[in-house]
Amino acid sequence: MPPKKKLSVSADTNTAPPTTRRLTRSSSNLASAKSPTKPTAEVTTSVDADMGSAVSKAKALKSRKSRKSNGTEVEQNDSAALKPDQPTTDESTTPNGKGKRKTTTAAEQKTTTAKKPKVSKSTDECLNDDVIVIPQVVSKPAKATKKSQPKNVDEWFESYASAEDPNQIDIQGIVRLLEDLSVKFESAAIYVLCWKLGLITMGSIPREKWTEGMKKYNIANNTQLLKALGGWLQQAKPVSPPSDDFLSFFKYMFQFSKNTPEARTIPTENALAALAFVLNPSTYDLKYDPETAVPLKWEKHPYPHAVPFLEFLAEKQPVKAINKDQWESFVPFNRSVEYMLGNYDPEGAWPALYDQYVDWRKERDGLTIGPKDGPDTEN
Repeated sequence: MPPKKKLSVSADTNTAPPTTRRLTRSSSNLASAKSPTKPTAEVTTSVDADMGSAVSKAKALKSRKSRKSNGTEVEQNDSAALKPDQPTTDESTTPNGKGKRKTTTAAEQKTTTAKKPKVSKSTDECLNDDVIVIPQVVSKPAKATKKSQPKNVDEWFESYASAEDPNQIDIQGIVRLLEDLSVKFESAAIYVLCWKLGLITMGSIPREKWTEGMKKYNIANNTQLLKALGGWLQQAKPVSPPSDDFLSFFKYMFQFSKNTPEARTIPTENALAALAFVLNPSTYDLKYDPETAVPLKWEKHPYPHAVPFLEFLAEKQPVKAINKDQWESFVPFNRSVEYMLGNYDPEGAWPALYDQYVDWRKERDGLTIGPKDGPDTEN
């Protein structure tokens, strides 16, 4: 509630009635006092004259007051109307209706009307347009921090290690690694990684091989590994003439695709799966997707015999397993024999498997050049 304000008493008997304004609690209290008596030419000491004049002056002063957010303040010119020691009167009504006068000085009123501490108000509680409401500032949530990098290669390895064997990254761990790298499992990336780490067989990555390989290539986290994989894929990509990296990777995949390190052959089914991505340039992409990839035509393929040779193995199944000589002869065969087999020499020193392939092509494509029919199978 705003404090009561200082009132000045005037001797002017012709004070005009004040304009209608909203009453504050202070003016309402004054209005509830006794009604003023008829004004006289002199200032009387009666309560009626004092209160009548006080109400008029209070309303007049009200129109010149400036309101602040924490209460009402009287301008300096108006506050000077009362002298420091000039007494003012107030009256309360007793139960018998008689008034009781209480005299106070202006100095005492100044003490009682001291500023109250500022109190913040909501928009609905503000009754005056001059009150400034400061909106509440809501701080924005902090951005999520990126996943922290491992402190070392061992800690990095352990984040993908198997729960059953902490010294191995099993198939589930390899899948999680590729997912974190956003690399397709169908791409050649995982096999290129195994090649660079020098793994002998598929299925898991031992801690020792991981640690040695990552330190060798100065790789300490997924970001660095992803960058390295992109470069390795381009180095191992099949091109014609073949690069040293491709020949090394191609030979490595024969050893890696065997069921056991001691085995001398690869089951034909495994050989088909390995050759399908090793000979396909499209798979040497981190984002390779077999469902959306467009196969290369033989005219643009660095190894044009790749597609028909795999079709021959899948359809005819001439052998149960592929040996090392048959595997490693594929690249020289592609470099020496043109796609339409016009320069094929039936007396050449090719494995019998390639003679069977030529016979199959001659029959399927209606070619007239090729060796005589050979055996249907080869051990």
